[in-house]
Amino acid sequence: MSNEATHQTIVERFADLREGYLPAMMSLLEEVVLDSTPMSSGLATMCAYHLETGGKRLRALLPLLVAETLGEDPARLVPFGAACEMLHNATLVHDDLQDGDQQRRGRDTVWHRYGAPHAINLGDAMFYYAVLLAQRLNADVAVRERVSRRLLVETLRVIDGQEREFLLKQQPTTSVADYTTMVEGKTSGLFALPVAGAADICGSSPELVSALAESARHLGVLFQIQDDILDLYGDKGRGMRGSDIAEGKRSALVVHALSAGSADDAAQLSQILDLPREETGEAEIEAVVVLFERLGSLDYALAELDRRRRSALASPLYVERPTLAALIDGLCDLFLAPIHPLLTERGLKAS
Repeated sequence: MSNEATHQTIVERFADLREGYLPAMMSLLEEVVLDSTPMSSGLATMCAYHLETGGKRLRALLPLLVAETLGEDPARLVPFGAACEMLHNATLVHDDLQDGDQQRRGRDTVWHRYGAPHAINLGDAMFYYAVLLAQRLNADVAVRERVSRRLLVETLRVIDGQEREFLLKQQPTTSVADYTTMVEGKTSGLFALPVAGAADICGSSPELVSALAESARHLGVLFQIQDDILDLYGDKGRGMRGSDIAEGKRSALVVHALSAGSADDAAQLSQILDLPREETGEAEIEAVVVLFERLGSLDYALAELDRRRRSALASPLYVERPTLAALIDGLCDLFLAPIHPLLTERGLKAS
């Protein structure tokens, strides 16, 4: 199967799953929120508002895609997919507030519309909605307990990753290891949960579940580095180029530049990163882009994408399971699609 065919198949399969199961999943989300929220509470209204912003519903559909690949009925995974989607959106509500983002997909973010205290409360509530959704899973008690534990552990891992991101801003230097640990919590956890959790629900061996969790760890880092690159060399839909720079985030490119450049380079970059968001304009963003180009930071990030892709496919268990290998490879293509023009321009594999 060619990479192009794999990519198209993944896209088509996501589209089919979205059409076939997403309406029922969103109805279940609404049902659980309404059933578990006291009447007259504003939580249900705010939750509905946030979910209406849409999105790819990637984490919602990933468990169904894994089940389909393993030859199982995707319908069984609808409650688990709903739990993954709710958890992901809980992190977005908090993330928007912590980053100061006022818009998400063209609409006011929850904190900007309703206020910061309400956004904190909604994000907290959504973590618990996710647990309640996971309990709707039709499976043996032992399986439900393992899935619930995985949900809680990955939630804590995501929160820890978010906390580490803030700590990195306060450190004078940031290593690649620091960045990787942060991303493997904040981003990879939201892929390990739907991928490995789905395999567990479908009755896969512990060894295969672990292999898929490891692949998801690499997929998460690949996804985050792509997102770091997209912030400067594409369109993240956040209203301004270089939002991550304006927020002072330690991206893959920033971490490389801080270690690869001179003391003067590091001082210049740190000074821009430490500016208040409202004082970071196009001139500062362009200065960072020039610095990244001169120090080879973009080339480093692109090379790391390739390394992570190979690592995601490295498990020997995939040799006898070509459909799983095709799934992982196709997800890599899907995640890299937003920076396809840049990869093509650089003569690199995009799909």
